Amino acid sequence: MIERLKKIQQLLKQNNIDAVIINNPVNCRYLSGFDGTSGVLLIGLDRAFLVTDFRYIEQATAQTQYFTVQRWQDDLYKSLVPLIEEAGWSKLGFESKYVIYSAFNEMKEKLPVELVPLEDTAEQQRMIKSDDELAVLRRGAKILDLAFNHIRSLIRPGMTEQETALELEIYLLRQGAEDSAFRFIVASGKRGAMPHGTASAKKLVKGEMVTLDFGAVFEGYATDMTRTVVLGHASQRQLEIYDIVKEAQQKAAATVKPGLKGSEVDAVARGIIDQAGYSQYFGHGLGHGVGLETHEQPTLNPRSNTVLEAGMVVTVEPGIYIPEWGGVRIEDMVFVTEDGVEMLTNSSRDLIVV
Repeated sequence: MIERLKKIQQLLKQNNIDAVIINNPVNCRYLSGFDGTSGVLLIGLDRAFLVTDFRYIEQATAQTQYFTVQRWQDDLYKSLVPLIEEAGWSKLGFESKYVIYSAFNEMKEKLPVELVPLEDTAEQQRMIKSDDELAVLRRGAKILDLAFNHIRSLIRPGMTEQETALELEIYLLRQGAEDSAFRFIVASGKRGAMPHGTASAKKLVKGEMVTLDFGAVFEGYATDMTRTVVLGHASQRQLEIYDIVKEAQQKAAATVKPGLKGSEVDAVARGIIDQAGYSQYFGHGLGHGVGLETHEQPTLNPRSNTVLEAGMVVTVEPGIYIPEWGGVRIEDMVFVTEDGVEMLTNSSRDLIVV
C-alpha cells in the first residue's frame, strides 16, 4: 500500500497540485485497503486521510495502515474543510471520470480550493498486478475451471438458462467466492447471437449451442471466462464456426506479449475471422483488463493504443454472433509475462458435446 500511496503523491508533484480527493470506491480500496461502501480518500504530499461515516470507523481503522481515519458528520465536503485548511492546501485534484456534475458543483461550493480535474489517478497503477494480486487471480481462475467442469456434468436439454446460471453461481459461492462478478450469460440457440444474453427462462434444446460466460469475486478480485458447448450433436456449420473462433482465440492469446499494442493483438483474431468471411459478426473488442473490476484497463480493441506490459491481466475473447442462428465465444484470462503469456483459465477449448 505504501508504494501505491507514493505513486499518487508523485502524481501530485507532476500536476503541481497539493492534494487529491479519491471518490471512486474501487480506487479507494486499491490505495487504502478499505472496502466499505461509504468513504473518500484525501491524499496530500505529506499526509493522507480516509474520511468515512460512523458505520465504518472501526472497519476503516482495522483495514488501513497509512491513512488517518476521520469521521464525517452530516456533510462530507464540509467535514473536509478543516483538514484542507490545516494542511494549507489550495489546489485539489479530483477524479473527473467519476465525479458527477452535481457532486462537482457541491465541491466547488463548499471546498476552499481550486479544483483540478485528473483523468487518471490509480487506473494506470491498477493495470500492473502485484504478486499478491496475481496469486488471488490465479486461485480464482482455477475455481472457474472447476465450475465449468461442474456445469458440464449437469447441463442437459430441458434445463432453463436461469437454472444453469444458478447452478454455476451456487457452485462458485461454495468454493469461496464472495459474489458473482456480473450477471451470468447463458445464451442458447438463437439467443447466442446476443453477446450479452443474460440467462433467461428459455429451456435448453438438443442440438443447440450454449454460450456460458461467468465469473466470480475472490478476495475482492473479479474473474471472467466463457465457453460454448453443444447439446447432443454438433452440425457441420456449428463445427465450422466454432473452429474459426477457436483459431482466432488461440492465435491471439499466443500473440500476447509486452511491447504490443492492444490493437495489434485484436487484429490477430479479427484478421482470422475476417478472412473466414464473418467480419460483420464480430462487433466487440477482443478483450479487457481484469482486476478489482471485471472490466478495467487495458483494453484489446481496434482503437487501443495501450502498450502491453508484464504484469497485466487481460481477457482474450473473440466471438461470432449470427442473428437467427446463434453464436460462439471462447474467453480466457491471460497474464502478460516478461516474455509472453500465461493462461490463467485452462478448461478445454475444444467443442464439448454434452
